[in-house]
Amino acid sequence: MARFFNIPPEAENDPATPYIKRNFIVNTLDTMAFNFGDTFAAAQTILPVFASTLTSSTVLIGLVPAINDAGWYLPQLFFAPLLERVQQRLPLVRWMALIERVPFLLMIFAALWLPTLKGDAAIWLFLLLIAFKGLSAGMVGLPWQELIATLIPVWLRGRFFGISQFLGKLMGLGGSALAAVILSRYAYPNNYSMLFVLAFIGVMLSWVFLCLSKEPPSVERVSDPAAVKTAFSEQLWSILKEDRNFRRYILSRSMCYLGNMAVSFVAVYGIQRFNLPDAYAAIFTSVLVGFQTIGFIVWGGVGDRFGNKLVLMGSAVLWILALVLLLTIPAQWGLYLAFALLGLAQPGNTIGDLNMAMEFDSGPRRPSYIGLARTLTAPMLLLAPVMAGAVAGWTGYPAMFLLSLIFSVLGLMLLSLTVTDPRKVKTCD
Repeated sequence: MARFFNIPPEAENDPATPYIKRNFIVNTLDTMAFNFGDTFAAAQTILPVFASTLTSSTVLIGLVPAINDAGWYLPQLFFAPLLERVQQRLPLVRWMALIERVPFLLMIFAALWLPTLKGDAAIWLFLLLIAFKGLSAGMVGLPWQELIATLIPVWLRGRFFGISQFLGKLMGLGGSALAAVILSRYAYPNNYSMLFVLAFIGVMLSWVFLCLSKEPPSVERVSDPAAVKTAFSEQLWSILKEDRNFRRYILSRSMCYLGNMAVSFVAVYGIQRFNLPDAYAAIFTSVLVGFQTIGFIVWGGVGDRFGNKLVLMGSAVLWILALVLLLTIPAQWGLYLAFALLGLAQPGNTIGDLNMAMEFDSGPRRPSYIGLARTLTAPMLLLAPVMAGAVAGWTGYPAMFLLSLIFSVLGLMLLSLTVTDPRKVKTCD
């Protein structure tokens, strides 16, 4: 353990150094508990399948993960000026993270009430609840990322995300097995309500661990809101105008998000294609989470040693292979293999995306870089599953998988050929 936290000489005077072990442990426990809870309300499997019990529209089903993901990305840029004014990140994150957990509580009752409604009211109210879930997560997204960047130094950050997510996915693997039992043994809609009870318990426990973090003393920040707003606006334009590498990164990520349009439909496709019961949503989640546990531990070390551009490229290749399987192997075992590849790809996508945005700047402009990277790509996250649902509804799932494949290959080419790893840019400077 002492060797794991072996502090490099250049980091000995870092104000976060005295609290590294404590913050690493409590934030790992936070991640573990949140992953356990979130497994019971998985945005790519459980929630879309529940939505399919409320509507047959592939477009509306596709909106569930689209709204959830876009809601997390879209608001982040607008919270950067707030971070320029607050002296400490932790108090802000603590209260906003509590609001983030409210939708999980509401889903418990929504699962029982919505199926009793007639017409399209149920699915639209469910989408409204998902929007609340996504936006509340997005509100805390940037403050939380800035808090983690403050608590966990860059030389340890990749391993932190890798190990914490690895252990979190192990918890999620147990949760998905329990979810499969609940979905198969209990009647609809009580089974979904029970899942959401467990989800709420898990995310509330994670909040307790988050509150145990120890934030180092902060530097003095500007207290004049008008001055902060003006300086922030000028800073955004300066970044977009001057940093060509960052602009290319945003473009490549946008194409990759469009390429991920099919992710939301793999579980629904499998259940409909092979005429499977809803309990298979939890089984698919088990396969997904099982391989995510492997992916997180591998990609974290790769990111620390070789940079996060390589992590993102590797993840894109795995997702492309999964799409090829879905297009060429119309068998149930091919579906499981596609979920396995997706499970390996997603951790790299998460680790690479979180870390690379942080590495374009290590100083006061870091919140702006993170906010721009999230908010500017959010429309693609919202558009992609809607486009996928429309294509699947009009021409079928194979055409949608093919379109996803085209965008994925384009995103990979843009990333590999036009974007320079920000670590190498700093080294050259």
